[in-house]
Amino acid sequence: MKKLTRIIIGISVVGILWLNSFYFLPKESLLYLKSDMNDFKKSIMPISIILSIAITFLIIFDLTEYKGKKWSKIIYILYIGIMSFIFYPMISDTILTLGLKTNRLSSNESITKNFIITVKDNFSDLNNTVWGRIPNKTYDGEIDKLKLSQTEYDLVNEKQEIELKMEKGIFGIPFNPIMKK
Repeated sequence: MKKLTRIIIGISVVGILWLNSFYFLPKESLLYLKSDMNDFKKSIMPISIILSIAITFLIIFDLTEYKGKKWSKIIYILYIGIMSFIFYPMISDTILTLGLKTNRLSSNESITKNFIITVKDNFSDLNNTVWGRIPNKTYDGEIDKLKLSQTEYDLVNEKQEIELKMEKGIFGIPFNPIMKK
């Protein structure tokens, strides 16, 4: 493949990956709890790593540049490895978005989860956002964020336990959390 063609394909792929990371993933993640998304992202990590290496290899590798002495081959392989590491977050976000979108294609059942409100956003009432935790679930980082309607937001307080009704998708990941009345 000619170098100019590889550059154009590389820029196109990076553009699509950036569009996904900054436009599609934030819209899709509104329908899921952060902890469920993190669990799913951990489970698809091997797929993300393999695809990151494969896509980077297909875009960057050129046999004519690979020919040479032993050290130039090692440096070229290290270059592909570093570029794979750089592309990994964007490719991981793309796979996560596709997985979450696929999960919502069919709903098997409805489930109910308890949700303990830790923080109620009192600074900007326009958001109607609360943060909290699901009991007996381990959190590695950020706690779950839940957007409520104005009437639901007015009814809840900090340290209150509410019930969330969620749908279970194809991959078993619950989505669309709605406060049960």
